[in-house]
Amino acid sequence: MKIKPRKTEFSRRCGTVNGGMSARWDFTSEFRTENSYDLLQSKLPRGATLAPVIIATDKTQLTNFSGSKSAYPVYLTVGNIPKAIRRKPSKKACILIGYLSVDKIDRKQMSNRAYRSKMQRLFHESMRIILEPLRKAGHEGVEMTSADGSVRWVFPILSCYVADYPEQCLVTCSKYGTCIKCKARAAELQDPEAKEARTQSWTEGVLHEAHSSAGQNSRAFYERCMEQDVAGGVPKPFWTDFPLCDIHRAITPDVLHQLYQGVLKHLIAWCQRILSPAELDRRIRCLPIGFGLRRFKNGFSALSQISGPERKNMAKILLGCLVGSIPTKGIAAITALLDFIYIAQYSSHSSVTLGYLEDALERFHEHRDYFIETGVRHDFNIPKFHSLLHYIEAIKLFGTTDNYNTETFERLHIDFAKLGWRASNHRDEFPQMIRWLSRREKISAFEAHQRSPANNTRDGPEAQTNKRPPISLAKHPNYPGRDISLIQDKHDAPDFEFYLKQYLNRFMETPLGPRQFQRLDRTPLSFKKVDVYNTFRFHPEELQDEEEEKDLVSAIPKTAKSPYGRFDTVVALVNEDGESTGLTGTRIGRVRVIFSLPRKLDTILGPRDLPSSWPQGPLAYIEWYSPLAKAAEARHGMMYRVKKPQNSSQNRRPGAIIPLGHIRQSCMLFPAFPPGHVPPNWTWDNVLDQCDTFYINNWLSKYSYQTIY
Repeated sequence: MKIKPRKTEFSRRCGTVNGGMSARWDFTSEFRTENSYDLLQSKLPRGATLAPVIIATDKTQLTNFSGSKSAYPVYLTVGNIPKAIRRKPSKKACILIGYLSVDKIDRKQMSNRAYRSKMQRLFHESMRIILEPLRKAGHEGVEMTSADGSVRWVFPILSCYVADYPEQCLVTCSKYGTCIKCKARAAELQDPEAKEARTQSWTEGVLHEAHSSAGQNSRAFYERCMEQDVAGGVPKPFWTDFPLCDIHRAITPDVLHQLYQGVLKHLIAWCQRILSPAELDRRIRCLPIGFGLRRFKNGFSALSQISGPERKNMAKILLGCLVGSIPTKGIAAITALLDFIYIAQYSSHSSVTLGYLEDALERFHEHRDYFIETGVRHDFNIPKFHSLLHYIEAIKLFGTTDNYNTETFERLHIDFAKLGWRASNHRDEFPQMIRWLSRREKISAFEAHQRSPANNTRDGPEAQTNKRPPISLAKHPNYPGRDISLIQDKHDAPDFEFYLKQYLNRFMETPLGPRQFQRLDRTPLSFKKVDVYNTFRFHPEELQDEEEEKDLVSAIPKTAKSPYGRFDTVVALVNEDGESTGLTGTRIGRVRVIFSLPRKLDTILGPRDLPSSWPQGPLAYIEWYSPLAKAAEARHGMMYRVKKPQNSSQNRRPGAIIPLGHIRQSCMLFPAFPPGHVPPNWTWDNVLDQCDTFYINNWLSKYSYQTIY
């Protein structure tokens, strides 16, 4: 199997498609030139500007366990607001502009076709009323006051529409089960190439022709539209007459529902059929825990109504459970899909990373026959798999996928629907919810006014000078003054004192008084206790300026309730070649002890201060795994393999004492599962001790995916 390299330093540290959408109107030649935003901007009057508008709709349940109360909010935001602001609910960059009707229609003496047509018409007529001011402003322009106080002539246009697949079909009047971006029919979705693009003018033409020929016969109108994969529920959709709008092009990729709740959902189901749900669950139950991981104590098969965050946690551990049990062709297909899911979520893109995205899709199409050969699928005519063909085009057009992910708008349901519902008396709730939201907005505006620099000088730039500490330890050690011999027992670190002496020997060159300290190879330490901590937090180097990374490492000793303790694995810098990305100049180790040296030395002359040359900061004792190979194993999804520390000729495990600052990030190790069943003595808390060979999990997070390669 030949897999092209997918990660380079260049692809992570330089990106060109990352900011707000106003900088991304770089339409390619396939689109009509009269719809080019650059061209239209040049023809606008002096001082006028375009404002790309993003609309999102999504129905949500208001009741949790009983009842059927729901809300159908419509959200609006502007594309030229930076995404780092737009994605934060506290910044109020997304607003609620209306609730669509959720009332049930009386279906007596109404066919299913008539019911669907009436629901579609109700939606479009409602959206026409809500967005009528936007249509008018797009044609005539409107004066707006910008942040600098200038009044500008703005032409707002409908540029993006964010929704899940059923709503995408509803909005674009596309037949369910077909593609809403191109003319691929239901039986053509598995083709590796996209078909001719659907356009708004083409859809309008189909609707107009069917309406003209069918007249008042609604059934004939419906059937004529469906023959061309157009949903014939409404003759005139709401987006008709919107300036510079192509509704099919405006539909954006949906990472949450298409990738995680669609592609990954199918992939996990296929793997369960290939490996058997029971065997996959056994492997999942014995995976080690770590920061950023959810422990599925009962596996995947016991889950029901799986949420988006749970899907993301499932993606982190899926591949490691399959290595060694699925042929190389199957691993290649699964790896390609996981590559696509992770690369599609990059917060910046260049032509290089978009090439990786295209390559991942090509690799999946090359190896996907494995699932047909095993009998888990007969074809790949699945709309959410077909949608992968349109991601690159959308990223080039509208920027990175975090500009328009449905997760952002689903988070708004809490503020704009659920909290208002809870504040109501649950009777005739929508007027109460609107009144409650209006009051909340007024209170928020007043609080913002009070926090403004003109009213509160303490909130000026001087208040923002405090920077977060690079390493955070508990204020007091968990085990102050713990005896070294006890540490070696409770932390399963028999060589701790030996490596501590070796580390301190580096600082014995500096004299203290008339004599120099002797080297500690054969002499006892002048202290017997150190302060021990269970965990420490730190902030790895950020790959993007607006994204703050967090990490945590634990080294928790053995207790009666936890006979194995918890000792996390990390990526540590070992020489000057180490960088913030890649594994060159690093080594994988297991943190056994997090500690700091005592403030005083116990000598025959009494307590004395530590030598000034000795390290003052917190330290970690790490046991090293085998050195990394020069390249990852392509046949196992580009993962590196390491082996458990083996005793040396002196009967010592390889290890070292290092400053905490040399730990670059935490990592997870997949045990190399033997053929057949998982050994019965393997559990999540002892697998790092029981297994001999491991694979480094670079799927642990989006950050790990970009740094471990």
